[in-house]
Amino acid sequence: MTTSYIQVPPHGQREYMNTSYYIQFTDVSRFIKLYPGDTHPKWGEVLDAWAAGIKIRITRCKNNLSVSGVSYKVGSIHFIPMSKVSFAYATEEEATSRSVTSHKQEANITWDEFVAQAEGV
Repeated sequence: MTTSYIQVPPHGQREYMNTSYYIQFTDVSRFIKLYPGDTHPKWGEVLDAWAAGIKIRITRCKNNLSVSGVSYKVGSIHFIPMSKVSFAYATEEEATSRSVTSHKQEANITWDEFVAQAEGV
């Protein structure tokens, strides 16, 4: 897992482990909601997919602030084995909307705001 922002080539301009597998996996959408029904909802963009698993970048989290537990960070990249992943396809709008990570409203930002801050725009 990485915890800092890493610039990834745009969709379609990346090199994939198995291009045909990635295309088939992302046929519905390249955005997913990880572990639907989890205490801390999280969404991400599938960066790569092959038989072993998927590599995703977290684009949105809605941490349940009254409950402890593992919470993902926006911008982090994870590999999740196919044997452990549970997901639902999501729209880009849903997956990049405002995250809830703090009681401070100014800390709750969208994916576009996160990228702009990380790139110093």
